[in-house]
Amino acid sequence: MTEKNDKEPTIHDQTDIEVPSMEASQEEKSAFFEQWKAKHQAYLASKVKADDSEEVPSIVQEKKKLFQGIKKPGKLSSVPKNKLEGKKIKQVEIPKKVIWKSVPILVVSLLLAALSLYFISPTSKAKDIVVKGQDKLTAEQVIKYSLISEKDYVLTTLLNASAYAENVKKNNPSVETSEISYQFPNQFTIRIKEYAIIGYIQQNNQLYPVLSSGNVGTEAVAADFLPETYTTIQLSDKNQVKQLAIALGEIEPTIREKIQTVSLTPSQVTADLLTFSMTDGNTVMVPLSELTEKLVYYDKIAAEAEGPITIDMEVGIYRYSSEI
Repeated sequence: MTEKNDKEPTIHDQTDIEVPSMEASQEEKSAFFEQWKAKHQAYLASKVKADDSEEVPSIVQEKKKLFQGIKKPGKLSSVPKNKLEGKKIKQVEIPKKVIWKSVPILVVSLLLAALSLYFISPTSKAKDIVVKGQDKLTAEQVIKYSLISEKDYVLTTLLNASAYAENVKKNNPSVETSEISYQFPNQFTIRIKEYAIIGYIQQNNQLYPVLSSGNVGTEAVAADFLPETYTTIQLSDKNQVKQLAIALGEIEPTIREKIQTVSLTPSQVTADLLTFSMTDGNTVMVPLSELTEKLVYYDKIAAEAEGPITIDMEVGIYRYSSEI
């Protein structure tokens, strides 16, 4: 009995054993939980940072792939800065051939712009026209015959100068030659040469000039505008008038100016025999067909004569006193 009693556990006094209270265990659990929670939150935070750091390069890679080949102006390509150091950036130079090829285009453009401004301005139509060489015509008449208008441009007048000069001849038969010259910036000179007036023929009680070209003027000459001395042509045949005018046009003016009247006085031998009454009192008889060959001797024969004489050039050349 004593052994059995020895093996039985001893029962201590409850006052001697310390039993943890409920409040102590509660505090230990809450402290442990707070530590675990703090570590867990720190672990989550570190994982989020790691995920973000892995996500940024992937987004950058995608952007690089998306915008590959596109270069932003004013920025260098994505080359590491250390590789660019010590290297010089090459400057692009424009080839001289390209520059020389662009020069004609620039010049033409400037010329076209200048011409446009010129044609718009009133200066493009301002013309100073001078007429020279006219004897019987006035400057206003010559300009009118040329058909040059005030509205014509200086440039178009210059380009059509020969046509305007030809208009003067076409519109007035008394003009033998006509030419137009130009002097910068806007001066034009019309220089004409008129046919010589051989005489005047009466038609419809009016006098018309007969020109050295053989043509008869279209405008009658009033008595107030006739020269002091002139030749009256008393022929009715137009062909004979034309032949006479052309022939007298080849005679020296000193002889032609002495002719007062010309009339047709045919003989049994010569059908075209003409009689010239001269201003010095002499009379000349010469065939129309031989006028240019024989009348040239008039001055020499008249200088040797004393008093009025008749010079017969019908057959040969003879002279005798007109008083007989």
